[in-house]
Amino acid sequence: MKTALITGIGGFLGGHLATIAANRFRIVGLYHTFPVEIPNIRTLYGSLTDRTALLKILNKIQPDAIIHNAAMANPDDCEANPSEAEAVNVGSSEFLAKWCEENHRRLVFISTDMVFDGTKGNYREEDKVNPLSVYAKTKAEAEKTVLAHCGNSLICRIALMYGRGVLNRPYGSEWLERKLIKRKNGIEINPVVLFSDQYRSMISVSNAAEAVIEATPKDIRGILHVAGSQRISRFDFGKKLCAVLNIPETFIVSAKYDDANIQTPRPKDVSLNISKARALLSIEFPDIETGLRQIYR
Repeated sequence: MKTALITGIGGFLGGHLATIAANRFRIVGLYHTFPVEIPNIRTLYGSLTDRTALLKILNKIQPDAIIHNAAMANPDDCEANPSEAEAVNVGSSEFLAKWCEENHRRLVFISTDMVFDGTKGNYREEDKVNPLSVYAKTKAEAEKTVLAHCGNSLICRIALMYGRGVLNRPYGSEWLERKLIKRKNGIEINPVVLFSDQYRSMISVSNAAEAVIEATPKDIRGILHVAGSQRISRFDFGKKLCAVLNIPETFIVSAKYDDANIQTPRPKDVSLNISKARALLSIEFPDIETGLRQIYR
């Protein structure tokens, strides 16, 4: 069985990548902030900016494939610390890409729909990127350096994910469910404000992981969009989540993005075209209702 190294195994996507990939690969996961224990999976502490230690890990493990999922991913943190974001998101990607090229290994890099400026939506892989924030700029730059330095590489641009993490700790991506349940339990009294004019092709985290793991051993190179089949606003997603959780729709209210005082710019419509993924992968990309039912059934 071949070995796959997954960086950021403690993240929202990372845990799902590890558990799904365990049927296909011998998994070694790198964590940084939170120690991780997953049955039958080896996990190690690793810093993306400590290249000497990282090189020792790579040379010892000799992974056949690296799924580079770890990143400085909070847009506000990146905006406040651009040098750190550059070092973590771009520097580590270049380092891993060069190692994979020199050792003839596979590299799958996890990127984001936010590399686009959101002016048109339904973006295809060949559309020009125009990132608005420091976070998005570092991910776009990392895409370029991965493709430039590793011939056997794949960029998976993943849309906004929903669902539940594998590990027993709170994830930022679970914030809406937590807020709604707190409101239902009377802990919070204010409705959740969601934008009705900001659109994504939201995908369940397990569905995204399935796509990445299926693509990893395939001879797919370049860029691949991994997203749900439905363009949806944050507010409309909130309504569907309320329905599945049996929570009153009055617990959410709509707002306009243009009326909000957002410090870090976010694109308004980064819905993704997934025709390529559907043609190359065997998995299904369900709509929001189906995805939510699978999670909360």
